[in-house]
Amino acid sequence: MRTCLLDTTLREGELYRLLKLSRKIAIARSLLEVGIRRIELTLAYPPRTSPEDLKMLISLLNDYDAESVIHCRAYREDVESASKYDVWGIAVYIALSKIHARYKFGEEDRGELTRRLIDAIELSKESGFKYIRATIEDASRIYLEEGLDELVKTINVLRDAGATIISLPDTSGLMTPPIVRDFIKDLKRCVSAQISAHFHNDYGYASANTVEAILAGVDEAHVSILGIGDRNGIADLYEVVAPLIDIHRVELGVKRESLKDLYSTFSKLTGIRIPARHPLSDEARTIRAGVHQSMTIKAPEGYIPKGKLHHDFTSILYEPTPFISKRLIEEILGECNLSHEKIKELTERIGSEASRMSGRLPITRLQHILSEYLSPTARKKLEKFFGLERAYVLLKSGPSLSIDSFIEEVSRWSEVEHIEEVYGCFDLILTVKTNPGIEEFVEKLNKLFGNGIEKISILTLR
Repeated sequence: MRTCLLDTTLREGELYRLLKLSRKIAIARSLLEVGIRRIELTLAYPPRTSPEDLKMLISLLNDYDAESVIHCRAYREDVESASKYDVWGIAVYIALSKIHARYKFGEEDRGELTRRLIDAIELSKESGFKYIRATIEDASRIYLEEGLDELVKTINVLRDAGATIISLPDTSGLMTPPIVRDFIKDLKRCVSAQISAHFHNDYGYASANTVEAILAGVDEAHVSILGIGDRNGIADLYEVVAPLIDIHRVELGVKRESLKDLYSTFSKLTGIRIPARHPLSDEARTIRAGVHQSMTIKAPEGYIPKGKLHHDFTSILYEPTPFISKRLIEEILGECNLSHEKIKELTERIGSEASRMSGRLPITRLQHILSEYLSPTARKKLEKFFGLERAYVLLKSGPSLSIDSFIEEVSRWSEVEHIEEVYGCFDLILTVKTNPGIEEFVEKLNKLFGNGIEKISILTLR
């Protein structure tokens, strides 16, 4: 049986950042289109959150015949509220570890808390949910402090009460991949209940732990886009799916080739940047060491995995650092038949200027240094290898401009890397990457949005 991925960007992820309904709908649709079929949402708690928004999201998921899951507390009122929605499944949770029992609930043992969880399961069963997930919050601590037997006993009780799947979260990020491997394998030998895995990222192991859990045969695994969630988040959708497909040849029903676009769109819609260390950032395809540059001109898979070159990046980028490769300059200026000494001279000049400018030269400066030798072909190569220039485009909107419609439109533009709503003299800041041509981008904005934009200012990044 293939592990089912449950995406919780719109539940766990909202502990990191609350999103407008229009953005949630766009994100849900994007997840569905890449093949995610099970999506978790938070129960509405009016007046703090909106039942109408939740109904619209559930309606969208139902239109795609997806499996929508409402996440709520193991309280009767929460289950009764969840049962009013046209939703496929419910997830009820309570913490059963000793530290949570004592300091969260004032209980010295888990007996009464387990009873509360059982009551919520039984009510969920009466309400007709097809999927009933019982979540033992902080389960990893029970395993690490008390051993497997205590968890097995609780899992069997919850299964007998009617839970269709049991979730065992690593709530405080206490596990590492070898521990996870043994944990899941031992559980699968001891219980017949379906098991769900949810790992937090306190030590940076959430994605690796989730990969291990899937390889060990867990029935459901939780992920979110960029791993967003409480504190520093949970397992990252890409970091779980991509290595499982590319390296382990494990299919999860996700369109591998669409993950790059999913993350790009998500980042633009939410204003949450893709971190530099993430596998889908531009840094992941930027080569800085001279010996690496020399190699990747001929065989890029020597440093970047083939799966990433095939699915994630259409090209490699190079950085003109103090360690820039002579072979790279030779490749750009190949038509000129320059001597070895001249190539060396130009390379050293670029390296020296890069050092003087804190390690990075803009493409305009490179063009100036190499201007005497730049044929049309060489210029194209220069732009291909070094061409991405970044700029901040600051926009003041006019009364006729809908900010939501504007963001929805420009989030589809390949040259727009990031969108941030701000307060003050401007309403929006766009991070734009061009190859090169920021003026053309501004013309495109003015042509499409016309009088809707009152003011545009540009800050070019060095």
